[in-house]
Amino acid sequence: MIKIYYLYLIFILLLSCNQSNIYSNYYNFEDNIWHSDSSIVFDFNSKNEELLNFNLILSYSNEYPFQNIYSSYSLLDSEKNIVKSNMIELQLFDKKYGYPLGDGIFKNFTVDTLIIKSLEIKKNAEYTLLVKHSMRDDRLPGVSRIALVVEK
Repeated sequence: MIKIYYLYLIFILLLSCNQSNIYSNYYNFEDNIWHSDSSIVFDFNSKNEELLNFNLILSYSNEYPFQNIYSSYSLLDSEKNIVKSNMIELQLFDKKYGYPLGDGIFKNFTVDTLIIKSLEIKKNAEYTLLVKHSMRDDRLPGVSRIALVVEK
């Protein structure tokens, strides 16, 4: 039993030593509905001046009524200047056959998208990423979570 405990502890320590992730956080949508008036806010600080990649991860279910989702994001620096802003399309279901794309089984899936590649950020600065959906419907059912992962 003690050996299993030590193996588990070593495994956890090895996982926590992953230095490529600078920041990761997620937002859970209440009742699995993303409202159009909801701006999702991710705040993080940079410790070093380096090139970073920004990934958005969206968790969705078969209840999502469309095959794709349009989303817009804005990356702001500590002075609230827009560093990068764009609209993206995430393909959630296959166009021809309608099966879900991304990772997952049964009815819950995730899709991971690189939204910003190799962006140089300043040392000891605060950044904010704002994310909104840009669909015509005010309520998007079937969206359970959105996450931001910033990595080297």
